[in-house]
Amino acid sequence: MLKKIPDTLHFLLLVALMLPSCSLNRLLIKTAGGFMESGVQVVYQEEDLEIAEQFLANNLKMVELLLSRDPENPKLNLIAAQGFGAFAMAFVEDENPERAARLYQRGLAYSFRSLPKSRRFGSTTKPSELEVLLKKYTKKDVPALFWLGYNWGSYVLQHLDDPRTLVNLSKVEMIMHCVMELDETYNFAGVHLFYGSFYAARPPILGGNPEKGRHHFEKNLEITDNSFYLTKYFLARYYAVQIQDRELFDTLLNEILELDLDTYPDIKLMNALAKKKAENLLQNQDLYW
Repeated sequence: MLKKIPDTLHFLLLVALMLPSCSLNRLLIKTAGGFMESGVQVVYQEEDLEIAEQFLANNLKMVELLLSRDPENPKLNLIAAQGFGAFAMAFVEDENPERAARLYQRGLAYSFRSLPKSRRFGSTTKPSELEVLLKKYTKKDVPALFWLGYNWGSYVLQHLDDPRTLVNLSKVEMIMHCVMELDETYNFAGVHLFYGSFYAARPPILGGNPEKGRHHFEKNLEITDNSFYLTKYFLARYYAVQIQDRELFDTLLNEILELDLDTYPDIKLMNALAKKKAENLLQNQDLYW
C-alpha cells in the first residue's frame, strides 16, 4: 500500500509556503522536493491504479505550489515535467486525448525550465541552433532532455493533422537522438519505447516507418530483459495495427493479460497500466480492423 506523505513533510511544505523568499525557504523546498523525488520510486511499486492516480494528482499540485516560490528550481521543474507527462499517458490519454494534450503542454513548459540555464533552448529555437546546443549536453542532463522530448513528442503525435505542430517533429527527434546517444537505458530504456511509437504510430506519408518502430520496441524489451509490458502494449497498439497483423496483436495482448504482477515487483505500476490498456484495446479492437 502506498504510504501517505509524512506529517513532517506537510509541516515543511506549510512553512516553506508561508516564509518569504530566503535561504531557509529554499532549504525547506529542497527537502520537500527530495521527499517527492523518492516518492516516484515508491509509486512504481503500486499495483492499485486508483491509489497511484490519486497520489500523482495530489503531488503534482503540491509541486506546482513549491514552484510558485522557487520557479527556477531545476529539480522541481523536472519532477513536474515527469509527473505531467507520465500522468497524461497513464491515466488520461485513452479516455480524454484533449485533456492529455493540455497536460503534455504543461509538462513541456516545466521541461524547458528544467534545462541548465547556460544551454537552455525553447520551442522557437531553430533546428540549426538546437543542433549546436545539444552537443554541449552530457549524461547528467539526460532526465531533463528525455522528459522534454517525451512531452513535446507526445503532444505532436496527438496533432499530426496540424502543420504548425508537425514542424517541431525534427526538433523532437534531435532531442531524443541526443538522449539515445548519452544513455539509452534511462527510465526503462524509455527512449526506445518513445521511438517505437514515434515511427510506428505515424503513417508512411507523415514520416512513419513501422519496421523502424519495431526495431526500437524490440531494443527496449532487450534492455529491460522483457519485463516492461507497456512496450508490448504499444507494440500491439501501433506496430501490429499499422501492418494489420491480427495474430501478433492478439498474442501480445493476451501475454500482457496473463502476466502475474508480482513477477516484477519494482515496476508493478507500469505493468498494471499495461494490463488496463490491453483490456481497453481488446474491447475496442473493432476500430482497428
